[in-house]
Amino acid sequence: MEIDPDHLKFSQIFFAEALEAQLSVVEKNSRFVHYTSADTAIKIIGNSELWLRNAAVMNDYSEISHGLELIRLGFASPEGEEFNAAIDGIFPETRMRVSELIEGWAADWRFETYISCLSLHEEHEDELGRLSMWRAYGDVALVVNNTPMMAVTDELGVFSIPVMYHDLTVFRARLRSISEKVKKEEAFLRGAGEENLTGYLFHFFLNVALGTKHPGFAEEKEWRIFYRPSERESEALERRLVVIGGIPQDVWVLHLEDDPEKGLHSADIPQLLNRVIVGPTEHPYVSVQAFRRLLEKVGVEKADTKVTASTIPLRSK
Repeated sequence: MEIDPDHLKFSQIFFAEALEAQLSVVEKNSRFVHYTSADTAIKIIGNSELWLRNAAVMNDYSEISHGLELIRLGFASPEGEEFNAAIDGIFPETRMRVSELIEGWAADWRFETYISCLSLHEEHEDELGRLSMWRAYGDVALVVNNTPMMAVTDELGVFSIPVMYHDLTVFRARLRSISEKVKKEEAFLRGAGEENLTGYLFHFFLNVALGTKHPGFAEEKEWRIFYRPSERESEALERRLVVIGGIPQDVWVLHLEDDPEKGLHSADIPQLLNRVIVGPTEHPYVSVQAFRRLLEKVGVEKADTKVTASTIPLRSK
């Protein structure tokens, strides 16, 4: 898919870290992994669907609020003032208008954002998985190919972003770096027009809010898929009322299929699923055989080679 040159230039200015992460995934042909319970893994594979849950119920209770707090504190700092001056030097009062937009949308970002979390999967983790993830998120790892993540388009209304693990010091440095790029690219930004600059600034702040977590979570190497139905509802997703952990809640169901017209590229289970790692368990043989039969049932070729059991000697909870 060709990238619009102006979009690329804006991305290099405001989303350099995310762009670098995306290019790295493509260059290395990296895979992603979703750690979850065996029950959920069976539902994902058997029903060919992925649930996006409200960010407010995620295990990191600072979801989105951490990013919003960085925005608030960062722009009260000298680096924030420098950033504001650089933007207003191109179109006066642009930052004020963007701030008003953020103020109007902040609560909606916190309470009406639906996400599903993946992690970058390293080749050396193919057999054992990642211990910290077994401890935190479940007993099955679904390793998937990167094509759907890298090819997500506007047609679907669902987007993927790499998570940044920033504290205030790192975020202030990020603002300083962007300010320098804004000054360097002043002619380009002025030529692109105030409306375009406002739009990209708004999405910069959206990405900070939705895609920044506490540095303590950095080992997760998370990428997240997010959906914002209050901004744009997609026909490709289905709202469903479920009860999880005793909490009634809406989830948005993404049906896993290969349908480029909807923005889904090679997202059906046979093309998407690279391997299944059964986490540390007292009954690895039984679990492995069950997942192999399930993969065969949904049309995955060579299913017997795509399911393994982690041998990490972690005691069951």
